[in-house]
Formats: sequence, structure tokens, C-alpha cells
Amino acid sequence: MKNIFILFLIATLSSCSFFKNKKNTDADVIARVNDEYLYASDIQSLTKGLKGKDSLDVLKNYAENWARKKLLLQKAIENIPEDDLGITKKVEDYRETLLLYEYEKALINQKLDTAIKQQELDAWYEKLKTDFPLEQDVYLLFFIKLKPDAPNLVDARKWIAKPKDEEDLRKLEGYCKEYATSYVTDNGMWYEEVNVLKNFPVGQSDLSLLSSAKSFREYKTDEGSWFIKIGDVIKKGEPAPIEFIREQMVKAIIEKRRIKLVERVYDKIFQDGLKSKSFEVLVK
Repeated sequence: MKNIFILFLIATLSSCSFFKNKKNTDADVIARVNDEYLYASDIQSLTKGLKGKDSLDVLKNYAENWARKKLLLQKAIENIPEDDLGITKKVEDYRETLLLYEYEKALINQKLDTAIKQQELDAWYEKLKTDFPLEQDVYLLFFIKLKPDAPNLVDARKWIAKPKDEEDLRKLEGYCKEYATSYVTDNGMWYEEVNVLKNFPVGQSDLSLLSSAKSFREYKTDEGSWFIKIGDVIKKGEPAPIEFIREQMVKAIIEKRRIKLVERVYDKIFQDGLKSKSFEVLVK
């Protein structure tokens, strides 16, 4: 750990533009450690927007921290010769690693395709779904939560329970937009059992009843009328529905693309080097 710490200090301090020999005017100097100087002009961005005492406090704190680090670095150099730790090589290794990391990051930002079609997600789901068993029952819920003063409940109940045609469905959609505080009527939404019991006015017995009925039931509360239907149930231990692991699959797909992109670009660089004879391996 001590070696890593010293390496970090050297890599950080030696690369910083603040650590340079005296220049500019004496008025610009805000700290000195032996013959190295820190200038106010080098850290002016830190005090942008600050005035008076606030600006001076920032400069003072930064200068003290700078001096502490410089003194610590000098003490480390005095007591642990670079050759004993191979610090020069470690610093170079660190620099190379950092350069490669920044190159990969720029490469990914420029060329990585993060758009994922539903067909690709479905294919991944079929391969991976058994790796994600449910820890509890989940329910596909359809629901409408109406405001306490929602009018025409007689008509609304008909549209919800037994819509006759597309016209009834359009009327229900318009009614929900105007008088519902929340609703899901098209494709439903999956909820874990604990969240159903927590967020909806139902108990365990209601879950059993709704699961078997597969039709809307009305629940009166102080906050208004609820209409709730369970369209499907997946039991604990069975594969999670795709909606539950969508985010994990998206991350997995993008990570696989990232690895392939980096490998492809690096391999091309290597092959170009072979063709141009810009390198050779002398070990036979």
C-alpha cells in the first residue's frame, strides 16, 4: 500500500502544472516549497465567482494542501530511493494504463451503438431467463385510480368492466386522462407481491380472488375509487418477466458490444502494424 501511495503522489504531483519553478511576478505567488512555487493565476478557476474573504479562504486552503503534499513527496523521495521501488517504471505503467483507458472511453463514446431492438432483447431473454428466478410472486396489474369527485361513475364502470367496442375504449381513455390520478389499462404493469400489498388497497385474500377472476373489482377509499384487475401471476422460483430484468439485459448487451468493439479496433491496429512492419517480435 505504501508503494502505491507514493506512486500515486508522484503521478499526481509531477503531472500538475502548478509545480514549476518561479515565474511571473512575486505578487502572483501564493505558496512556496523550497524552490518550487504555486501561483494564484494557475488556480484562478477555483475562485471564479468568489469575492473578498471567500476567495482568500479558498486560495489559502488550496495553498496549504499543496504545500503539505509537496513536503510529503519530498520526504518520501529522501527516504525511499526511486530505484529501490522501481517507481519510474510504475509511473510509466500507470501513464500507459491511463492513456489506454482514455482512448477506450473516447472510442466507446464515438462508435458504440447503444440502440437495442425489442427483438434482440427477446432473444437474450430466452437465453437468460432461467438465470433470474423470482424471489416472490409477481402480478400483472391493470388499474385505474379515480379522483374522489370523478363524475359519471355509472358510465365509467361500464367502460371499465365490459367495453362494447372501440368507442367505449376511447371514452374510457378520455375519462381516465381527465379524472384518474393514475392508471394502466393497455398492457398492464408487473408488481412484486410486497409492492401490490403496499401500494394498492388490497389484501392477501383479494390477490387470490383477483387472480382467479381476471376481471376488474372496485375498491372504495378516502382518496377515491380504485378499479383493479390481475391479468397474470408468475410464482416464486419461476423465471422473472422480461420487464423485471430489462435493465440488466440492456447493460449486458451493451457491455458485450463494448468488449467486441474494443477487441475489433485493437486487433485492427495490430494487423495494421503487421502490414506496415512497424513492429517485430524477436523471440523465436
